[in-house]
Amino acid sequence: MVITVRCAKNGITNSVLNYVSGLDAARVRCDLVALNEPDGRARALFERTGGQVFVLGGRNRNPIGYVRSLSKIVRKRKIEVVHAHGNSATLVAEMLAAKRGGAQVRIAHSHNTTCRMKLADRLLRGLFYKNCTGAMACSEAAGNWLFPNRTYELLNNAVRTEQFRFDPQKRAQTRAALNLAAGEFVVLHIGAFNAQKNQAFLIGAFSETLKRKPGATLLLAGDGENRASCETLAARLGVERKVRFLGWREDIPALLSAADAFALPSLHEGLPLTLVEAQCAGLWCLASDRVTKEAALTPLVTFCPIADEGAFAGSLCGAADADRAAASEDAIARLKTAGYDVLDNTERLMRLYERLSGRA
Repeated sequence: MVITVRCAKNGITNSVLNYVSGLDAARVRCDLVALNEPDGRARALFERTGGQVFVLGGRNRNPIGYVRSLSKIVRKRKIEVVHAHGNSATLVAEMLAAKRGGAQVRIAHSHNTTCRMKLADRLLRGLFYKNCTGAMACSEAAGNWLFPNRTYELLNNAVRTEQFRFDPQKRAQTRAALNLAAGEFVVLHIGAFNAQKNQAFLIGAFSETLKRKPGATLLLAGDGENRASCETLAARLGVERKVRFLGWREDIPALLSAADAFALPSLHEGLPLTLVEAQCAGLWCLASDRVTKEAALTPLVTFCPIADEGAFAGSLCGAADADRAAASEDAIARLKTAGYDVLDNTERLMRLYERLSGRA
């Protein structure tokens, strides 16, 4: 596995770790190549399969050195399958390194519907397609972005569905720990503070929500480059006491149980894991109309344009009341049937590796 973004709390990393957590070590030895040192949990998941972790910095600053280093790893470790995760044709670096190192199976996996390096992506597409032997995507939207008019394999962004089942005890404990009143309307957002996740828009929309629901609270779980500016915006709008910046949290299932609505105003998404997790918790979800409709795996998801903060606020105020336990039960059943449970998904992935490498 090669992760081409920082190995941290983000969608690509979490998806990869979910895949690896379900691998059978008797069938797959899985190494990790990352741009930075992963945390202990991530390292342990790969080492459990007999794999090793390699940290290679400078992918964009020194692409030639990166390709050489990665090809040496592939050759030394006798890697048969290189599975690289990203969102643009800059994945050609991993494809070339894999080919140079002797890997016959070179899979590029698309996780989004656009990229930041658009000029490089456009220039590299021809070379990228020539050296990629397998194409995968987390959704049709992500696949059509990176592999237009080409064949690709869909691999769902799966989660451990039972881990996110609604828990009334966790709800009560978490709301008490956060000093949230029993009847307080709580909106939750989870994501890195960056342009894609669009938290500034959400804060503006929530300030409008407070005009109709003055007792509401917005919880923002995450961190990143735009957090400080979002904190400044909340203060400028006079809602700083109603918007809580939680930082990265390890108790995401508990936060989902504690919330009454989940908001995802992203500018673009492949297929967001957080939205899958929120549905498992039986949580009513309001997503931007820029998020792929494939993410609506249950009736719990509503899409809303993000051109108008007032309209988004109006939709938030219309959050549907539901029997959370029943909604969670129904959602988990739907997700398992649709192939979004980790164990089913990784079995499919292992069979794919075995078939492509001639070991089926």
